[in-house]
Amino acid sequence: MKMKMPFDGFYLKLLDEQNGTHEYEECLRNCKENPLTEEEQREWTESPRAAIAELEQLNAEPEPTRQAAEPEVEAEGTSSPQTPEPAELQEGCCAVQEAEEVPEVEVVPAEAIVPLGQIGEDAPAEKERWAYASELIGDAFQHWGNGRVLLDMGTGRGKNEFIIKKLVSWRVDEMLKKTTIGRVLCLCPLNTLHAEMLQRRTEAAIAEVDGEPMEIAMTNDAFYENMLEVRTYQNIETKYRNDPASLKKYLTGFKYIVADECHYFTDFSSYGINTYLSLEVLQKAEADHVVIYMSATGEETYKLLEETSKTPEDRIYKLPQDYQHIKQKYFYSRENLVMMLKCLPEDEKAVIFVSSGGDLLKMKEIFGDTAAYYCSENNPKYGKMFNKLTECVKDRELQKRYLFTTKAFGIGTEIKDRTVKHLYIDQWKPTDIIQSTGRKRPLDVDDTCTVYFRDYDADWYYGDLKKFKAIVIEELRPAVAYLAGAEAFEVFRNSGKPDSINNKIRKCKIMEFDDAKGEYRVNPLGVRQLKRELELLNEMLETSYKQVFAKYAPVLAEKTVPYRFDSVVDWINAHLNQPMLKEDMYESIRALKVFKEYKGRPMGQDALNRKLQIYGVKIITVREFKRNENRNKTLWKLIRI
Repeated sequence: MKMKMPFDGFYLKLLDEQNGTHEYEECLRNCKENPLTEEEQREWTESPRAAIAELEQLNAEPEPTRQAAEPEVEAEGTSSPQTPEPAELQEGCCAVQEAEEVPEVEVVPAEAIVPLGQIGEDAPAEKERWAYASELIGDAFQHWGNGRVLLDMGTGRGKNEFIIKKLVSWRVDEMLKKTTIGRVLCLCPLNTLHAEMLQRRTEAAIAEVDGEPMEIAMTNDAFYENMLEVRTYQNIETKYRNDPASLKKYLTGFKYIVADECHYFTDFSSYGINTYLSLEVLQKAEADHVVIYMSATGEETYKLLEETSKTPEDRIYKLPQDYQHIKQKYFYSRENLVMMLKCLPEDEKAVIFVSSGGDLLKMKEIFGDTAAYYCSENNPKYGKMFNKLTECVKDRELQKRYLFTTKAFGIGTEIKDRTVKHLYIDQWKPTDIIQSTGRKRPLDVDDTCTVYFRDYDADWYYGDLKKFKAIVIEELRPAVAYLAGAEAFEVFRNSGKPDSINNKIRKCKIMEFDDAKGEYRVNPLGVRQLKRELELLNEMLETSYKQVFAKYAPVLAEKTVPYRFDSVVDWINAHLNQPMLKEDMYESIRALKVFKEYKGRPMGQDALNRKLQIYGVKIITVREFKRNENRNKTLWKLIRI
């Protein structure tokens, strides 16, 4: 007779460790001598779920029906308003057993916890004693009571790894040892992140029992699957709108709620109508759940949360962004992007973050099958026109030499590919830039890359900040007018042709008509975010793009220099201080194919000087007065600035 081991065997291992027995080893020998059939393997995949269901059913039974010697089971997701202290946990979770000694919790030093007022500032390097979230938090998470926790940590600092390998793993152990269930719900903003979290969950479960028989790996995966559920914010928003009572009941099945990439409530609100709903759900859930907000760019969200209640300083954990793998940083001109990409070494790959689906179409016309192209599947115009994510990235490696993508890939996902040596970021918002920069995850100290940031000061005609400003203003107008009252909204509705105004209202992404209530519904977070973006754009236009970039992304701006072509440097050295006919110098510059005309319009002297400024030279006009063929003609001469 075969010993059917998955659930019992995994539990036996824990019991052997506690009791000094060897039943687990006997199970392993039996498994090797009598391997499971395919049918039995399918059966064992379901057995953990059945076991957990039995625990849930036991917990639901009336108290008198239980045996006095049975361990008390905590229902999934239920908790008292205040998490018990360690002694209370011993008494409540294992009433008939002798109380076990609670392991000593590592105390997080005060200098490692950054007050919210300092969020967004980089902690001094000499004070950074931990590289990853799990190291910084230690075992403190095992004693978090209901309420809010902030993980304000850079990309690649192991936030999700902490959730899966520490928090979820601990909850699985607690379920097995004490039949105490405290499930985790993880919310994320994009389908790409949803898939990524599911993959990480499976990888962690299998890695935990590496080297064990397949049955045990399958069992552990099932435990993790039950203990960690992954949903999108949009899923919660839909439930909240359609059936709030059902959502409330659903959330009682969890003890912990993780708000992954929580800058969703700010950055995503400028083009989403429902983001305020999921934030409202989470803020209510803080009363009877541990709600963990985490992001590398969550500063604005953390400020938003502070307006409702202050987060205790001992529940704020911060680690700065780590950019040690970036060996060089440049500002580049959009007009040079294609040339720069085509000049890359054949054995090196590049990820190019563009601003829109329209940019993807343009790049596809140029690079064809040598590249992959990705944007969100939910994009109403471009979502079905490009590659699936698995065609772009597989096992965290690029499948083509180039990957052109919108910000849909620039949040939360990982690239672990040694051949990816270049990141080009054509985005203007600092938060988008920081997120996109963090997609490259180095495998070791030798896995480095170069990052190129679009310089919006250099080539306004490829994406004028003024145009972005106009778009933001137009998006705000209907919502702001409606919120101002009936009279102001009526003035707006009469401010143009009826068809045009109605079209603007219909296209407004932060406002929609609620048929059930017979009135418009406005996303207040969307209004807030668009006003914030308008402030940023005004600041960029009043000063310069690079100054604002340096203000809001100071570490990235440090030692970032304009990209200079060797061909231009060589040409300058060959023509410096040598007067040339204006027409001849202009054609000589055009032959470099670096500085391009805008819509066929010749570049003037001022325009050329703006482009040449990064090379430390400028063109001046001189006159030839000697008696020769150039007498009284206009000449140009290159001089050092």
